[in-house]
Amino acid sequence: MDLRQFVTSHFSNITNLQQAASVWSGCGEIIRCQVNGAATVIKAIEVPSQINHSRITQSDFALARKRQSYLVEFNWYRHYAEQLPHEAAAIHCIDAIQEGTKQALLFSDFVAHGYQQAYATHSHIQAIINWLAHFHAFHLASSSEGLWPRGSYWHLATRPDELQRMSDLSLKSQAQPIDTKLSESPYQTLIHGDAKLANFAIAPQNQHVLGYDFQYVGKGVGVIDLMYFLGSCLDDTALKSVADDYLNRYFDTLTLALKRFQPSINPVHVVSSWRALWCYAWSDFYRFLAGWSPTHAKINGYMQQQFATYLTNTKE
Repeated sequence: MDLRQFVTSHFSNITNLQQAASVWSGCGEIIRCQVNGAATVIKAIEVPSQINHSRITQSDFALARKRQSYLVEFNWYRHYAEQLPHEAAAIHCIDAIQEGTKQALLFSDFVAHGYQQAYATHSHIQAIINWLAHFHAFHLASSSEGLWPRGSYWHLATRPDELQRMSDLSLKSQAQPIDTKLSESPYQTLIHGDAKLANFAIAPQNQHVLGYDFQYVGKGVGVIDLMYFLGSCLDDTALKSVADDYLNRYFDTLTLALKRFQPSINPVHVVSSWRALWCYAWSDFYRFLAGWSPTHAKINGYMQQQFATYLTNTKE
């Protein structure tokens, strides 16, 4: 049974199926359709036995990571997404089905409800920073059962192939200390883990944000998501100009959200801890990129400055 047959056999009254996009490297498809006359989107998944990626050959370890990511996303929508506060909402998952190696998530179509894909504008960036701050405050010290023990797709334990290939020995030698510092922070929350601009939708009339693509949600410190998000929508010049302002805005919003969701925790301590880890978060992603794609455009001056800051701080 192919994916289309799998989908149509499980969802009744489904009509007007049209492929909207392919899922990463042949792992499935995004289908726009109608279910009982309502506009819906289906994410249908089946990871192939071998993924043909343009940059690297997928090892068995990498394939297992990819398969687990879809199981994590399935668990997220089944057990976590509906609990989110309004300020950190996810797209609405109507149903989730799984059978053998196939799975499908049925979503309400956010476009039909007045949302659009987020863009790299100041107002959209601010709105998503607000979403991240509330998401992190809400989940501080929460369970990660069924999710990743460590969120994000690039943390050290999940990237041994890339670490082995690294040629930058100064960065490579710091990989473990950086990872240890991030993992041992006393203030662990759930992070989105893939909080790039493309994984958020916004309602233009009120700037309300919806997050999606939760394949790498798991434990971590909030600045990991913020680092990755800003790197997804700002170039080197913009990062050097406005990253500090956005970081401060994030912490201001986080402080207010912590007072609301975690009244027993002193937000000053969380902010102090996570602010000190800003250069660690950047250095950790730098380590991944340097092993995965050392000529990647995201390896820029701001990222390298953050690694230099890390080196300076650890020598003091």
